[in-house]
Amino acid sequence: MKLLFSMGCAALFLILPCSPLPAAPEGTAGPLVGTVTPTSASIWFFASPGAKCEIFASPDAAKVFNTPLKFTPINKPVGKVVGILQTATLTDLNPDTFYHYGVKVDGETAGTLQGSFRTPPQPGTPHKFRMVLTSCMKFGQPQGSWNLLRAEKPHLHLTVGDTHYADTTDPAEQWGHHLRYRRVPEFAAVIRNIPTYAMWDDHDYGPNDSDKTARGKEQSLAGWKQFWSNPSAGTAATPGAFFKFSWGEVDFFLVDGRYHRSPDKAPDDAKKRMLGDAQFNWLLEGLKASRAKFKVIASGSTLDHSKGDGWRIYTFSRHRLFDAVKTNRINGVVYMSGDIHNSLVWQHPESTRVGYPLVEVISSGIANSGNLSFAAVDFDTTGNDPSMRVRIIMGNRKVSTDRTWKLSEISHK
Repeated sequence: MKLLFSMGCAALFLILPCSPLPAAPEGTAGPLVGTVTPTSASIWFFASPGAKCEIFASPDAAKVFNTPLKFTPINKPVGKVVGILQTATLTDLNPDTFYHYGVKVDGETAGTLQGSFRTPPQPGTPHKFRMVLTSCMKFGQPQGSWNLLRAEKPHLHLTVGDTHYADTTDPAEQWGHHLRYRRVPEFAAVIRNIPTYAMWDDHDYGPNDSDKTARGKEQSLAGWKQFWSNPSAGTAATPGAFFKFSWGEVDFFLVDGRYHRSPDKAPDDAKKRMLGDAQFNWLLEGLKASRAKFKVIASGSTLDHSKGDGWRIYTFSRHRLFDAVKTNRINGVVYMSGDIHNSLVWQHPESTRVGYPLVEVISSGIANSGNLSFAAVDFDTTGNDPSMRVRIIMGNRKVSTDRTWKLSEISHK
């Protein structure tokens, strides 16, 4: 194993008590486990200027502190934030292997600087894994559902927006909000132990219900690339926060429903776009090329449940997506979203346009809602008919929904 360094340009349900989590050492935020592949893992960390930071990793917990390797300082945040962003990429890892790691700051390692993660198997490998889906997290709200989420022991965490409520495109303001939330003990324990992939929505992209007309969106995108350790952001020709990644026989397409989005109040005609044409073409080509059993499309915007800020009022864009899935006979497409401060799973009434039941998993309000809920999704591609099980877990520990779909049910006949 070796390390490479890279540029990282209302009434609430009762959360049952648990042992308090310690705070992070002063001046730090993270570590955060970002993109993981079968042979690598990206670690994000923030520390005071001049701090000497080292990382240690091993599949053997007893030997986790054997060989120290240094982080490389990457970038200083804009504005009044004091500190240095640092990233490191662990390489030469083994597929489907559990790793322990720790970060030392000036020779000391606190418990909050030790974590773990599991690498995925090689793409195309039959596999069982669990992911958790979240959105809408706010400082000052009850945070106990993060403990329930960790108890699910997921392999990966996908968050689809409103990761803070700065409501601005000013990266200096955004930095402050991100760092404050990453120092919340319950959330910090999640990001240092579960590989986390993130897509923005309006409140962390810009103002409420913001779109492609938002002033300063280029700065917002530049900051977002620093805030999260996603595998990429956009393409060389098309800017944006969108990206894709794989876990076994499941491909994930995180689409950016803000950067190229037409205003919500624009006429709902053939000129109105949710993703923009270039990003849509990127998505469609990716879906057509995918050999994965399941193809997950994820975004902050819901397909139907938001009457004023979702795909519901983008008829051309919605139908273009549905029709493309049917015309190209793309099997196993699932949609995941957030935004509405409620969690549920349902089948879209326009599924005839798709050719099979289009399932949408909505997970919203893990730390900013009345039920503090999230979704846990289990994929199993080891059998003859792969399956997807979805559970909606409330902040009071109750499971409101538990449904399973076989791949044969969400495929063209």
